[in-house]
Amino acid sequence: MFFKHWPVLLVDDEPDVLAISRLAMKNFEVYGLPLKIYSAGSKEEAIRLIKDDVEVGCSLAVAMLDVVMETERAGLELCDYIRNHLGNKLTQIFIRTGQPGIAPEREVIDRYDINGYFTKVEATEDKLYSLIKSSIRQYLSYGMALATVELSNNLIEAAGSRRKLLYALSPIGGLSPEQAETPRWLIVDGEVLFADEIDADRGLQLMERLRNSEGRPMNPSGDRYVLDEQGYRLIEVAGGPARAHVAFLFKSRFTPPELIVTLMHGFVGQLAVIWRQSRMDC
Repeated sequence: MFFKHWPVLLVDDEPDVLAISRLAMKNFEVYGLPLKIYSAGSKEEAIRLIKDDVEVGCSLAVAMLDVVMETERAGLELCDYIRNHLGNKLTQIFIRTGQPGIAPEREVIDRYDINGYFTKVEATEDKLYSLIKSSIRQYLSYGMALATVELSNNLIEAAGSRRKLLYALSPIGGLSPEQAETPRWLIVDGEVLFADEIDADRGLQLMERLRNSEGRPMNPSGDRYVLDEQGYRLIEVAGGPARAHVAFLFKSRFTPPELIVTLMHGFVGQLAVIWRQSRMDC
């Protein structure tokens, strides 16, 4: 929801292959957002790029790697570096080779943690379009699932102490300058967390506006999901004896798919229960 574009890395020692790929992919969009294409001509150049560029190192959605570059298995070694040395299991990695005999598909699939394998002959514009579209959808869903599990684990560990809960929630709260285009508010029992007076008032007014709009029920308990034409989203968990009233407000550059909304609702619902069971300590 907070992405501006989707980072994609192309690694190939043939400049023409990189140029043609860039041209074919320049107008691709996923969820209405464009790609930001990075390229490297060798395994070593790709590793330097990963180390030096924070976006490539931390937020890379897709990597397409040639096999034969400075060595016959350079692309496979780069895959191993990303997966095992960096511990990056999220980036969707595809092997794209002009010499399939050197790295047979079954051997590569069995040995390396990749998401797909294809030859350069198969790399038509339609093939690239379908791979990019499906792999970024997978990247977003998998990444959101991992983030939700981590946040949920942090909530469970902090249960009983609202001070600890606030610390656990800090990564998703607040309105820093970096969030100016995609602000978010977390409102618990009418209190806006991590916001000054001006931003808190803005969040409360926005919550009331969205609550008065037609939304989609999330369950029989009164939870709702509301979105408006300005890109604002509300996930609301209705309060009750066993749970606090929690509203998560955020602005998104694209409409989150159903799975993402379900994951977020599950997290907000868990927060509502744990918050009610916790107390404000020192």
